[in-house]
Amino acid sequence: MESQESQQEIQQPTPELPPSIQPRPSPLWPQHLIDLFIRPRKFFAGQLALGKTPYVILVTWCYGISSAIDRIDRELIRAELGSPRPGWDQFGPLITESWLGFWVTVLLLGVIGGLFLWWIGGWWYRVRVRWSGVNEPDKRLARLLFVYSSFVHSGPAVALAVAMTMAYPNYAQAYSSDEPYTLLLLVFPFWSVITSYAGVRTLFQVSRWKARIWFVILPCLFYIMVFGVIAIFYAFLAG
Repeated sequence: MESQESQQEIQQPTPELPPSIQPRPSPLWPQHLIDLFIRPRKFFAGQLALGKTPYVILVTWCYGISSAIDRIDRELIRAELGSPRPGWDQFGPLITESWLGFWVTVLLLGVIGGLFLWWIGGWWYRVRVRWSGVNEPDKRLARLLFVYSSFVHSGPAVALAVAMTMAYPNYAQAYSSDEPYTLLLLVFPFWSVITSYAGVRTLFQVSRWKARIWFVILPCLFYIMVFGVIAIFYAFLAG
């Protein structure tokens, strides 16, 4: 009897998202951003204009910019290992030795990365919601949850790049500075995992244990594997 009631609870329809055309508070106000990072359940349960186009574009683009910066870092690592991609020796300095070239590159690539996040990443996120026990989860709501939870790790990365722009003459010197505070960025991907889990528990009637597998355990294992590979590269360079 109890299992039947639990199953009925899981199969409840997804709560409707407040229409973005209504006058709702901005999710990017400082007080709401604090909720996103510190109290994600309150953020996603609040009557915020999550679906308003300018906000969605900004947080999605921010993810794309962060991904472009990661791509540049990977190219710099390949160059340090002595196996740069063809053409990097010619075009790489245009990006890493000029802030103008750097920001033009990451802003343009950020558009592509943002579209990938919204369409492909959002599709995969909805699949995980469905595998967590929700029948036909709302596509738009799943995508909005994904992009805002992803902002937890992409936002600080972009903010750090802006700070580096004011502190260093170019990205190459900022990259090679190896300041200890840059290690704090390793925390935010795991932080975004917790935010995502809190959000999916707030907006969808998911199975708790299935959600923990798809939104906590597997993503954390993925990040651990990625950071482990990066650590091996740096150990190789140090050797």
